[in-house]
Amino acid sequence: MDSTKLSGIYSNGMVLQRNKDIVIEGFENAKSEVTVTLAGQTVSAPVIEGKFKAVLAPMDVVFDTVLKVEGTDTIEVGDVCIGDVFMLAGQSNMELPVGRTLELNREEVEAGDYPYVRQYTLTPDLDIPNIGEESICTLPESDWIKAAGDSKKALSAIGFYAAKRIFEEKNIPIGLILNAQGGSTIEAWMCDEDLYASGISENELSQYRGKGTLKKYVERWQQLSADWRAKADDNDFNIEESVKDARPVTLPGIVVKDFSGIVWFIKEFDYDGVLEGDCLLRLGDLIDADTTYINGIEVGRTEYQYPPRIYRFDGSILKQGKNTIMTRLIVEQEFGGFVEGHPYYLKTPSGVIDIMGEWKNVAEIKCPKFNPIPMAQMLPAALYYASILTIKNIAISQIWWYQGESNAGDPDGLTMSDSELAKKILEQGTDGAVNPCGYDQKMIRTFKKFREIFGEVPMVLVKMADYINPLTFESEVPEGWRKIQELQERAPEYISNVKVVTAPTPDPIYELHPQNKSGLGADVAKASIELSI
Repeated sequence: MDSTKLSGIYSNGMVLQRNKDIVIEGFENAKSEVTVTLAGQTVSAPVIEGKFKAVLAPMDVVFDTVLKVEGTDTIEVGDVCIGDVFMLAGQSNMELPVGRTLELNREEVEAGDYPYVRQYTLTPDLDIPNIGEESICTLPESDWIKAAGDSKKALSAIGFYAAKRIFEEKNIPIGLILNAQGGSTIEAWMCDEDLYASGISENELSQYRGKGTLKKYVERWQQLSADWRAKADDNDFNIEESVKDARPVTLPGIVVKDFSGIVWFIKEFDYDGVLEGDCLLRLGDLIDADTTYINGIEVGRTEYQYPPRIYRFDGSILKQGKNTIMTRLIVEQEFGGFVEGHPYYLKTPSGVIDIMGEWKNVAEIKCPKFNPIPMAQMLPAALYYASILTIKNIAISQIWWYQGESNAGDPDGLTMSDSELAKKILEQGTDGAVNPCGYDQKMIRTFKKFREIFGEVPMVLVKMADYINPLTFESEVPEGWRKIQELQERAPEYISNVKVVTAPTPDPIYELHPQNKSGLGADVAKASIELSI
Protein backbone atom coordinates (compact mmCIF):
# COMPACT_ATOMS: atom_id res chain seq x y z
CA MET A 1 0.00 0.00 0.00
CA ASP A 2 1.32 3.46 -0.96
CA SER A 3 2.18 5.75 1.93
CA THR A 4 1.44 8.88 -0.11
CA LYS A 5 -1.66 9.07 -2.27
CA LEU A 6 -3.68 11.74 -4.06
CA SER A 7 -7.46 11.93 -4.10
CA GLY A 8 -8.82 10.28 -7.26
CA ILE A 9 -9.55 13.41 -9.28
CA TYR A 10 -5.88 14.51 -9.20
CA SER A 11 -4.83 12.34 -12.12
CA ASN A 12 -3.11 12.50 -15.48
CA GLY A 13 -4.58 15.09 -17.82
CA MET A 14 -6.29 17.05 -15.06
CA VAL A 15 -7.50 20.60 -15.69
CA LEU A 16 -7.43 22.99 -12.72
CA GLN A 17 -9.35 26.26 -12.49
CA ARG A 18 -7.39 29.39 -13.35
CA ASN A 19 -7.35 32.54 -11.22
CA LYS A 20 -8.63 30.78 -8.10
CA ASP A 21 -6.84 29.11 -5.19
CA ILE A 22 -5.74 25.62 -6.21
CA VAL A 23 -6.31 22.94 -3.58
CA ILE A 24 -4.40 19.64 -3.80
CA GLU A 25 -5.70 16.92 -1.44
CA GLY A 26 -4.54 13.47 -0.56
CA PHE A 27 -3.38 11.00 2.05
CA GLU A 28 -0.08 10.38 3.86
CA ASN A 29 0.34 7.70 6.52
CA ALA A 30 3.97 8.15 7.63
CA LYS A 31 5.19 11.74 7.44
CA SER A 32 3.86 14.85 9.18
CA GLU A 33 4.20 17.06 6.10
CA VAL A 34 4.15 16.86 2.31
CA THR A 35 5.53 19.21 -0.35
CA VAL A 36 3.49 20.07 -3.45
CA THR A 37 4.94 21.64 -6.61
CA LEU A 38 2.93 22.88 -9.61
CA ALA A 39 3.96 25.18 -12.46
CA GLY A 40 6.88 26.70 -10.54
CA GLN A 41 5.01 27.11 -7.27
CA THR A 42 5.95 25.02 -4.21
CA VAL A 43 4.10 24.81 -0.89
CA SER A 44 4.24 22.57 2.16
CA ALA A 45 1.15 21.17 3.83
CA PRO A 46 0.75 19.50 7.24
CA VAL A 47 -0.64 15.99 7.50
CA ILE A 48 -3.57 15.82 9.92
CA GLU A 49 -5.10 12.45 10.75
CA GLY A 50 -3.59 10.94 7.62
CA LYS A 51 -4.82 13.64 5.24
CA PHE A 52 -3.27 16.74 3.70
CA LYS A 53 -4.63 19.78 1.89
CA ALA A 54 -2.13 22.01 0.11
CA VAL A 55 -3.30 25.41 -1.16
CA LEU A 56 -1.47 27.09 -4.02
CA ALA A 57 -1.98 30.70 -5.06
CA PRO A 58 -4.13 31.42 -8.14
CA MET A 59 -2.44 31.06 -11.53
CA ASP A 60 -3.29 32.04 -15.07
CA VAL A 61 -3.54 29.63 -18.01
CA VAL A 62 -0.94 26.85 -18.15
CA PHE A 63 -0.59 24.09 -20.74
CA ASP A 64 1.11 20.74 -20.06
CA THR A 65 2.75 20.92 -16.67
CA VAL A 66 3.48 18.38 -13.92
CA LEU A 67 2.00 18.15 -10.42
CA LYS A 68 4.55 16.76 -7.98
CA VAL A 69 3.79 15.61 -4.44
CA GLU A 70 6.63 14.59 -2.11
CA GLY A 71 5.87 12.70 1.08
CA THR A 72 6.96 9.21 2.04
CA ASP A 73 6.56 8.52 -1.68
CA THR A 74 6.99 10.90 -4.59
CA ILE A 75 4.01 11.19 -6.94
CA GLU A 76 4.06 12.88 -10.33
CA VAL A 77 0.86 13.61 -12.25
CA GLY A 78 1.54 14.50 -15.88
CA ASP A 79 -0.13 16.53 -18.61
CA VAL A 80 -1.80 18.89 -16.10
CA CYS A 81 -3.33 22.13 -17.38
CA ILE A 82 -4.82 25.25 -15.84
CA GLY A 83 -7.83 26.76 -17.59
CA ASP A 84 -11.60 26.78 -17.01
CA VAL A 85 -13.41 23.95 -15.24
CA PHE A 86 -17.13 23.28 -15.59
CA MET A 87 -19.20 20.96 -13.40
CA LEU A 88 -21.84 19.12 -15.43
CA ALA A 89 -24.63 17.90 -13.15
CA GLY A 90 -28.12 16.49 -13.47
CA GLN A 91 -29.31 13.26 -15.01
CA SER A 92 -29.03 11.14 -18.14
CA ASN A 93 -29.43 13.81 -20.80
CA MET A 94 -26.35 15.54 -19.39
CA GLU A 95 -24.60 12.18 -19.03
CA LEU A 96 -25.42 10.96 -22.57
CA PRO A 97 -22.08 10.33 -24.35
CA VAL A 98 -20.92 11.63 -27.71
CA GLY A 99 -21.00 8.06 -29.01
CA ARG A 100 -24.80 8.07 -28.78
CA THR A 101 -25.03 11.08 -31.13
CA LEU A 102 -22.97 9.85 -34.07
CA GLU A 103 -25.97 9.15 -36.30
CA LEU A 104 -26.62 12.89 -36.48
CA ASN A 105 -23.18 14.35 -35.83
CA ARG A 106 -20.53 11.88 -37.00
CA GLU A 107 -19.00 14.36 -39.44
CA GLU A 108 -18.69 17.05 -36.77
CA VAL A 109 -17.25 14.64 -34.21
CA GLU A 110 -14.67 13.22 -36.62
CA ALA A 111 -13.74 16.63 -38.07
CA GLY A 112 -11.08 17.34 -35.47
CA ASP A 113 -9.61 16.55 -32.08
CA TYR A 114 -9.58 18.79 -29.00
CA PRO A 115 -6.86 17.40 -26.72
CA TYR A 116 -7.17 20.38 -24.39
CA VAL A 117 -10.81 19.56 -23.70
CA ARG A 118 -10.74 16.90 -20.96
CA GLN A 119 -13.33 15.15 -18.82
CA TYR A 120 -13.21 13.49 -15.41
CA THR A 121 -16.17 11.18 -14.90
CA LEU A 122 -17.33 11.08 -11.31
CA THR A 123 -18.85 7.66 -10.70
CA PRO A 124 -19.90 8.05 -7.08
CA ASP A 125 -19.25 5.77 -4.18
CA LEU A 126 -22.68 6.24 -2.65
CA ASP A 127 -22.90 6.66 1.11
CA ILE A 128 -24.84 8.96 3.44
CA PRO A 129 -23.02 9.48 6.75
CA ASN A 130 -24.67 9.40 10.14
CA ILE A 131 -25.59 12.77 11.62
CA GLY A 132 -22.49 14.62 12.79
CA GLU A 133 -20.08 12.44 10.79
CA GLU A 134 -17.94 13.69 7.91
CA SER A 135 -18.83 12.54 4.40
CA ILE A 136 -17.54 8.99 3.89
CA CYS A 137 -17.58 8.90 0.10
CA THR A 138 -14.41 8.68 -2.00
CA LEU A 139 -13.57 9.82 -5.52
CA PRO A 140 -12.91 7.26 -8.27
CA GLU A 141 -9.31 6.90 -9.37
CA SER A 142 -9.29 7.50 -13.10
CA ASP A 143 -7.47 9.69 -15.58
CA TRP A 144 -9.08 12.60 -17.34
CA ILE A 145 -9.99 11.62 -20.90
CA LYS A 146 -9.28 13.88 -23.87
CA ALA A 147 -11.66 14.87 -26.63
CA ALA A 148 -9.39 13.16 -29.16
CA GLY A 149 -9.62 9.97 -31.20
CA ASP A 150 -12.03 7.33 -29.98
CA SER A 151 -11.84 8.72 -26.43
CA LYS A 152 -14.04 11.67 -27.34
CA LYS A 153 -16.99 9.29 -27.77
CA ALA A 154 -17.03 8.81 -23.98
CA LEU A 155 -17.41 12.51 -23.19
CA SER A 156 -20.75 14.03 -22.26
CA ALA A 157 -22.29 15.04 -25.58
CA ILE A 158 -23.52 18.39 -24.28
CA GLY A 159 -20.16 18.89 -22.60
CA PHE A 160 -18.17 18.11 -25.75
CA TYR A 161 -20.27 20.16 -28.17
CA ALA A 162 -20.19 23.13 -25.78
CA ALA A 163 -16.55 22.82 -24.68
CA LYS A 164 -15.10 22.57 -28.17
CA ARG A 165 -16.80 25.84 -29.07
CA ILE A 166 -15.56 27.53 -25.90
CA PHE A 167 -12.03 26.28 -26.65
CA GLU A 168 -12.26 27.65 -30.18
CA GLU A 169 -13.33 31.01 -28.73
CA LYS A 170 -10.85 31.25 -25.83
CA ASN A 171 -8.00 28.87 -26.73
CA ILE A 172 -7.53 27.76 -23.11
CA PRO A 173 -7.74 24.29 -21.56
CA ILE A 174 -11.29 23.22 -20.71
CA GLY A 175 -12.02 20.73 -17.93
CA LEU A 176 -15.37 18.99 -17.59
CA ILE A 177 -16.30 17.27 -14.34
CA LEU A 178 -19.10 14.96 -15.45
CA ASN A 179 -21.17 14.77 -12.31
CA ALA A 180 -24.51 13.62 -13.76
CA GLN A 181 -26.37 10.45 -12.81
CA GLY A 182 -29.11 8.93 -14.96
CA GLY A 183 -32.47 8.95 -13.24
CA SER A 184 -31.39 11.20 -10.38
CA THR A 185 -34.01 13.33 -8.63
CA ILE A 186 -33.32 16.86 -7.48
CA GLU A 187 -33.76 15.61 -3.90
CA ALA A 188 -30.69 13.40 -4.34
CA TRP A 189 -28.59 16.56 -4.83
CA MET A 190 -29.95 18.33 -1.73
CA CYS A 191 -28.39 18.57 1.75
CA ASP A 192 -30.17 17.34 4.88
CA GLU A 193 -31.28 20.78 6.06
CA ASP A 194 -32.83 21.69 2.71
CA LEU A 195 -34.57 18.35 2.55
CA TYR A 196 -36.08 18.89 6.00
CA ALA A 197 -37.31 22.30 4.86
CA SER A 198 -38.81 20.63 1.80
CA GLY A 199 -40.90 18.20 3.80
CA ILE A 200 -38.61 15.15 3.98
CA SER A 201 -38.20 13.88 7.53
CA GLU A 202 -35.12 12.50 9.25
CA ASN A 203 -36.98 9.20 9.59
CA GLU A 204 -37.01 8.96 5.80
CA LEU A 205 -33.31 9.77 5.59
CA SER A 206 -32.16 7.62 8.51
CA GLN A 207 -32.87 4.32 6.73
CA TYR A 208 -30.14 5.16 4.21
CA ARG A 209 -27.48 6.46 6.63
CA GLY A 210 -24.25 4.71 7.62
CA LYS A 211 -21.24 3.31 5.82
CA GLY A 212 -22.16 0.54 3.44
CA THR A 213 -25.93 1.02 3.76
CA LEU A 214 -26.42 2.39 0.25
CA LYS A 215 -24.01 -0.16 -1.16
CA LYS A 216 -26.27 -2.90 0.19
CA TYR A 217 -29.27 -1.02 -1.23
CA VAL A 218 -27.64 -0.95 -4.68
CA GLU A 219 -26.79 -4.65 -4.42
CA ARG A 220 -30.41 -5.38 -3.50
CA TRP A 221 -31.62 -3.36 -6.51
CA GLN A 222 -29.27 -5.27 -8.80
CA GLN A 223 -30.30 -8.61 -7.29
CA LEU A 224 -34.01 -7.92 -7.74
CA SER A 225 -33.42 -7.24 -11.42
CA ALA A 226 -31.15 -10.25 -11.83
CA ASP A 227 -33.64 -12.54 -10.06
CA TRP A 228 -36.51 -11.37 -12.26
CA ARG A 229 -34.47 -11.90 -15.42
CA ALA A 230 -33.30 -15.30 -14.21
CA LYS A 231 -36.86 -16.47 -13.57
CA ALA A 232 -37.89 -15.24 -17.01
CA ASP A 233 -35.04 -17.23 -18.57
CA ASP A 234 -35.85 -20.39 -16.64
CA ASN A 235 -37.85 -22.23 -19.27
CA ASP A 236 -37.40 -24.77 -22.07
CA PHE A 237 -38.77 -22.56 -24.84
CA ASN A 238 -37.67 -23.46 -28.38
CA ILE A 239 -38.23 -20.60 -30.82
CA GLU A 240 -37.69 -22.76 -33.90
CA GLU A 241 -40.56 -25.04 -32.87
CA SER A 242 -42.78 -22.17 -31.72
CA VAL A 243 -42.68 -20.04 -34.86
CA LYS A 244 -45.64 -21.97 -36.25
CA ASP A 245 -47.77 -20.57 -33.41
CA ALA A 246 -46.73 -16.95 -34.00
CA ARG A 247 -49.42 -14.41 -34.78
CA PRO A 248 -49.07 -11.54 -37.26
CA VAL A 249 -48.47 -8.04 -35.88
CA THR A 250 -47.88 -4.71 -37.58
CA LEU A 251 -44.83 -2.76 -36.46
CA PRO A 252 -43.82 -0.27 -35.24
CA GLY A 253 -46.17 0.01 -32.28
CA ILE A 254 -46.63 -0.88 -28.62
CA VAL A 255 -48.21 -4.22 -29.45
CA VAL A 256 -47.45 -6.05 -26.18
CA LYS A 257 -50.14 -5.14 -23.64
CA ASP A 258 -50.99 -6.50 -20.21
CA PHE A 259 -48.08 -8.92 -20.46
CA SER A 260 -44.72 -9.00 -18.70
CA GLY A 261 -42.11 -11.56 -19.62
CA ILE A 262 -40.39 -12.54 -22.86
CA VAL A 263 -41.78 -12.32 -26.39
CA TRP A 264 -40.26 -12.91 -29.81
CA PHE A 265 -40.70 -10.88 -32.97
CA ILE A 266 -39.90 -12.55 -36.29
CA LYS A 267 -39.44 -10.88 -39.68
CA GLU A 268 -38.71 -12.72 -42.92
CA PHE A 269 -37.30 -10.84 -45.90
CA ASP A 270 -35.86 -11.71 -49.29
CA TYR A 271 -32.36 -10.66 -50.25
CA ASP A 272 -30.48 -10.96 -53.52
CA GLY A 273 -27.52 -8.67 -52.85
CA VAL A 274 -23.85 -9.25 -52.11
CA LEU A 275 -22.94 -11.52 -49.19
CA GLU A 276 -20.06 -9.52 -47.74
CA GLY A 277 -19.22 -6.09 -46.40
CA ASP A 278 -20.39 -3.97 -43.49
CA CYS A 279 -24.11 -4.10 -42.72
CA LEU A 280 -26.25 -2.31 -40.17
CA LEU A 281 -29.55 -3.26 -38.60
CA ARG A 282 -31.34 -0.22 -37.15
CA LEU A 283 -34.05 -1.27 -34.73
CA GLY A 284 -35.15 2.14 -33.51
CA ASP A 285 -36.20 2.05 -29.87
CA LEU A 286 -37.50 -1.08 -28.17
CA ILE A 287 -39.21 -1.55 -24.82
CA ASP A 288 -37.46 -2.96 -22.86
CA ALA A 289 -34.33 -5.14 -23.40
CA ASP A 290 -33.55 -7.20 -26.48
CA THR A 291 -31.28 -9.75 -28.08
CA THR A 292 -31.50 -9.77 -31.86
CA TYR A 293 -30.46 -12.45 -34.37
CA ILE A 294 -30.18 -12.66 -38.13
CA ASN A 295 -30.38 -16.18 -39.54
CA GLY A 296 -29.78 -17.52 -36.02
CA ILE A 297 -26.63 -15.47 -35.38
CA GLU A 298 -26.68 -12.81 -32.68
CA VAL A 299 -26.01 -9.33 -34.12
CA GLY A 300 -26.62 -7.25 -31.00
CA ARG A 301 -28.22 -6.86 -27.61
CA THR A 302 -29.25 -3.99 -25.34
CA GLU A 303 -29.98 -4.42 -21.66
CA TYR A 304 -32.54 -1.66 -21.13
CA GLN A 305 -35.03 0.53 -22.97
CA TYR A 306 -33.38 3.80 -23.90
CA PRO A 307 -30.27 3.25 -26.08
CA PRO A 308 -30.89 3.26 -29.84
CA ARG A 309 -30.50 -0.17 -31.39
CA ILE A 310 -27.66 0.15 -33.91
CA TYR A 311 -26.40 -3.35 -34.67
CA ARG A 312 -23.46 -3.73 -37.07
CA PHE A 313 -22.54 -7.09 -38.60
CA ASP A 314 -20.72 -8.64 -41.54
CA GLY A 315 -22.81 -9.40 -44.62
CA SER A 316 -21.51 -12.96 -44.75
CA ILE A 317 -24.31 -14.04 -42.40
CA LEU A 318 -26.94 -13.10 -45.00
CA LYS A 319 -28.22 -15.61 -47.56
CA GLN A 320 -29.50 -15.38 -51.09
CA GLY A 321 -33.25 -15.69 -50.87
CA LYS A 322 -35.13 -15.91 -47.59
CA ASN A 323 -33.58 -14.42 -44.41
CA THR A 324 -34.96 -14.06 -40.91
CA ILE A 325 -34.63 -11.40 -38.21
CA MET A 326 -35.57 -12.57 -34.72
CA THR A 327 -35.76 -10.21 -31.75
CA ARG A 328 -36.15 -11.63 -28.28
CA LEU A 329 -37.75 -8.83 -26.24
CA ILE A 330 -37.91 -8.66 -22.45
CA VAL A 331 -40.98 -6.71 -21.30
CA GLU A 332 -40.86 -5.65 -17.66
CA GLN A 333 -43.80 -3.31 -17.11
CA GLU A 334 -46.70 -5.02 -18.95
CA PHE A 335 -46.36 -2.94 -22.12
CA GLY A 336 -43.70 -3.22 -24.82
CA GLY A 337 -42.89 -3.20 -28.48
CA PHE A 338 -41.26 -1.09 -31.17
CA VAL A 339 -41.65 2.65 -30.51
CA GLU A 340 -43.12 4.61 -33.40
CA GLY A 341 -41.24 7.40 -35.16
CA HIS A 342 -37.80 5.81 -34.90
CA PRO A 343 -35.80 4.43 -37.85
CA TYR A 344 -36.17 0.72 -38.63
CA TYR A 345 -34.20 -0.64 -41.57
CA LEU A 346 -31.49 -3.02 -42.74
CA LYS A 347 -28.61 -1.37 -44.58
CA THR A 348 -26.35 -3.53 -46.77
CA PRO A 349 -23.74 -2.77 -49.47
CA SER A 350 -26.51 -3.49 -51.96
CA GLY A 351 -28.98 -0.99 -50.52
CA VAL A 352 -31.45 -0.33 -47.73
CA ILE A 353 -34.32 -2.67 -46.88
CA ASP A 354 -37.41 -1.40 -45.06
CA ILE A 355 -38.19 -3.93 -42.34
CA MET A 356 -41.38 -2.44 -40.94
CA GLY A 357 -44.88 -3.65 -41.62
CA GLU A 358 -45.93 -7.23 -40.94
CA TRP A 359 -43.92 -9.30 -38.45
CA LYS A 360 -44.88 -12.34 -36.39
CA ASN A 361 -45.04 -12.46 -32.61
CA VAL A 362 -44.99 -15.31 -30.12
CA ALA A 363 -44.71 -15.36 -26.33
CA GLU A 364 -41.92 -17.29 -24.66
CA ILE A 365 -42.95 -16.91 -21.01
CA LYS A 366 -45.30 -14.73 -18.98
CA CYS A 367 -44.04 -13.38 -15.64
CA PRO A 368 -45.34 -11.14 -12.86
CA LYS A 369 -44.75 -7.45 -13.52
CA PHE A 370 -41.27 -6.32 -12.46
CA ASN A 371 -41.59 -3.82 -9.61
CA PRO A 372 -38.12 -2.43 -8.91
CA ILE A 373 -37.23 -0.29 -5.91
CA PRO A 374 -36.02 3.26 -6.72
CA MET A 375 -32.47 3.57 -7.96
CA ALA A 376 -29.99 4.80 -5.34
CA GLN A 377 -29.44 8.06 -7.23
CA MET A 378 -33.10 8.86 -6.65
CA LEU A 379 -32.76 8.77 -2.85
CA PRO A 380 -32.65 12.02 -0.88
CA ALA A 381 -29.14 13.40 -0.17
CA ALA A 382 -27.36 10.48 -1.89
CA LEU A 383 -25.60 12.59 -4.53
CA TYR A 384 -25.08 15.57 -2.29
CA TYR A 385 -22.68 13.48 -0.22
CA ALA A 386 -21.29 11.36 -3.05
CA SER A 387 -20.96 13.89 -5.86
CA ILE A 388 -20.90 17.38 -4.32
CA LEU A 389 -19.07 17.18 -1.01
CA THR A 390 -16.42 14.90 -2.52
CA ILE A 391 -15.27 17.74 -4.80
CA LYS A 392 -16.04 20.68 -2.50
CA ASN A 393 -12.43 21.91 -2.66
CA ILE A 394 -12.15 21.74 -6.44
CA ALA A 395 -12.45 25.25 -7.88
CA ILE A 396 -14.79 25.55 -10.87
CA SER A 397 -15.80 28.26 -13.31
CA GLN A 398 -19.48 27.40 -13.82
CA ILE A 399 -22.17 24.78 -13.24
CA TRP A 400 -24.16 23.35 -16.15
CA TRP A 401 -27.38 21.69 -14.97
CA TYR A 402 -29.81 19.45 -16.89
CA GLN A 403 -32.27 17.69 -14.60
CA GLY A 404 -36.00 17.45 -14.02
CA GLU A 405 -37.23 14.38 -15.86
CA SER A 406 -37.34 12.31 -12.66
CA ASN A 407 -39.38 15.00 -10.87
CA ALA A 408 -41.96 15.58 -13.58
CA GLY A 409 -44.42 13.18 -11.95
CA ASP A 410 -44.77 15.44 -8.89
CA PRO A 411 -43.54 18.97 -9.60
CA ASP A 412 -45.78 20.84 -7.19
CA GLY A 413 -46.03 20.34 -3.46
CA LEU A 414 -46.42 23.90 -2.21
CA THR A 415 -45.01 25.31 -5.44
CA MET A 416 -43.66 28.82 -5.17
CA SER A 417 -45.12 30.91 -7.99
CA ASP A 418 -44.08 34.25 -6.54
CA SER A 419 -40.40 35.21 -6.85
CA GLU A 420 -40.73 37.66 -3.93
CA LEU A 421 -41.90 34.79 -1.73
CA ALA A 422 -38.86 32.81 -2.89
CA LYS A 423 -36.52 35.59 -1.84
CA LYS A 424 -38.29 35.93 1.52
CA ILE A 425 -37.86 32.24 2.34
CA LEU A 426 -34.18 32.36 1.43
CA GLU A 427 -33.62 35.50 3.52
CA GLN A 428 -35.64 34.48 6.58
CA GLY A 429 -35.27 30.71 6.53
CA THR A 430 -37.95 28.36 7.83
CA ASP A 431 -37.22 28.51 11.58
CA GLY A 432 -36.99 24.73 11.61
CA ALA A 433 -40.50 24.29 10.20
CA VAL A 434 -41.11 21.40 7.86
CA ASN A 435 -42.69 22.76 4.70
CA PRO A 436 -43.29 20.71 1.58
CA CYS A 437 -42.27 22.61 -1.51
CA GLY A 438 -42.24 22.42 -5.26
CA TYR A 439 -39.50 21.97 -7.81
CA ASP A 440 -38.73 25.68 -8.07
CA GLN A 441 -38.11 25.97 -4.32
CA LYS A 442 -35.92 22.89 -4.48
CA MET A 443 -33.91 24.46 -7.30
CA ILE A 444 -33.46 27.60 -5.22
CA ARG A 445 -32.20 25.67 -2.22
CA THR A 446 -30.04 23.30 -4.26
CA PHE A 447 -28.29 26.04 -6.21
CA LYS A 448 -27.87 28.20 -3.10
CA LYS A 449 -26.08 25.30 -1.41
CA PHE A 450 -23.95 24.66 -4.51
CA ARG A 451 -22.82 28.28 -4.40
CA GLU A 452 -22.06 28.08 -0.69
CA ILE A 453 -19.69 25.25 -1.57
CA PHE A 454 -18.21 26.36 -4.89
CA GLY A 455 -18.56 30.13 -4.61
CA GLU A 456 -20.88 32.45 -6.51
CA VAL A 457 -20.36 30.70 -9.84
CA PRO A 458 -22.66 31.35 -12.81
CA MET A 459 -25.02 28.60 -13.92
CA VAL A 460 -26.35 27.42 -17.26
CA LEU A 461 -29.66 25.60 -16.78
CA VAL A 462 -31.13 23.46 -19.56
CA LYS A 463 -34.89 23.53 -19.90
CA MET A 464 -36.05 19.98 -20.62
CA ALA A 465 -37.02 18.93 -24.12
CA ASP A 466 -40.61 17.96 -24.81
CA TYR A 467 -41.33 14.28 -24.25
CA ILE A 468 -44.22 11.84 -24.24
CA ASN A 469 -43.70 8.42 -22.69
CA PRO A 470 -44.85 5.99 -25.40
CA LEU A 471 -46.27 3.67 -22.74
CA THR A 472 -48.80 6.30 -21.62
CA PHE A 473 -50.46 6.41 -25.06
CA GLU A 474 -50.94 10.16 -24.56
CA SER A 475 -51.01 12.66 -27.40
CA GLU A 476 -49.76 15.70 -25.45
CA VAL A 477 -46.77 16.38 -23.22
CA PRO A 478 -48.00 15.67 -19.66
CA GLU A 479 -48.99 18.53 -17.37
CA GLY A 480 -46.27 17.72 -14.80
CA TRP A 481 -43.60 17.79 -17.50
CA ARG A 482 -44.88 21.17 -18.72
CA LYS A 483 -44.83 22.47 -15.14
CA ILE A 484 -41.15 21.57 -14.68
CA GLN A 485 -40.36 23.23 -18.02
CA GLU A 486 -42.19 26.39 -16.93
CA LEU A 487 -40.34 26.54 -13.60
CA GLN A 488 -37.02 26.01 -15.36
CA GLU A 489 -37.75 28.74 -17.88
CA ARG A 490 -38.60 31.16 -15.06
CA ALA A 491 -35.48 30.31 -13.01
CA PRO A 492 -33.83 33.72 -13.68
CA GLU A 493 -36.75 35.33 -11.78
CA TYR A 494 -35.62 33.77 -8.50
CA ILE A 495 -32.03 32.57 -9.07
CA SER A 496 -29.29 35.09 -9.78
CA ASN A 497 -26.60 34.82 -12.46
CA VAL A 498 -28.26 31.99 -14.36
CA LYS A 499 -29.03 31.59 -18.04
CA VAL A 500 -31.62 29.14 -19.36
CA VAL A 501 -31.25 27.37 -22.68
CA THR A 502 -33.94 25.14 -24.15
CA ALA A 503 -33.32 21.60 -25.33
CA PRO A 504 -34.79 21.19 -28.83
CA THR A 505 -37.92 19.13 -29.32
CA PRO A 506 -36.89 15.60 -30.36
CA ASP A 507 -38.17 13.81 -33.42
CA PRO A 508 -39.93 11.63 -32.51
CA ILE A 509 -41.33 13.20 -29.35
CA TYR A 510 -41.21 9.73 -27.75
CA GLU A 511 -37.41 10.01 -27.46
CA LEU A 512 -36.30 10.68 -23.87
CA HIS A 513 -32.63 10.98 -24.89
CA PRO A 514 -32.56 12.95 -28.14
CA GLN A 515 -29.36 12.72 -30.17
CA ASN A 516 -29.50 16.33 -31.36
CA LYS A 517 -27.07 17.57 -28.71
CA SER A 518 -24.78 19.62 -30.98
CA GLY A 519 -27.17 22.55 -31.32
CA LEU A 520 -27.89 22.41 -27.60
CA GLY A 521 -24.15 22.37 -26.91
CA ALA A 522 -23.80 25.49 -29.06
CA ASP A 523 -26.48 27.23 -26.99
CA VAL A 524 -24.80 26.18 -23.74
CA ALA A 525 -21.47 27.50 -25.01
CA LYS A 526 -23.03 30.83 -26.01
CA ALA A 527 -24.70 31.21 -22.61
CA SER A 528 -21.52 30.18 -20.82
CA ILE A 529 -19.39 32.73 -22.67
CA GLU A 530 -21.94 35.47 -21.98
CA LEU A 531 -21.93 34.61 -18.27
CA SER A 532 -18.13 34.78 -18.15
CA ILE A 533 -17.92 38.30 -19.61
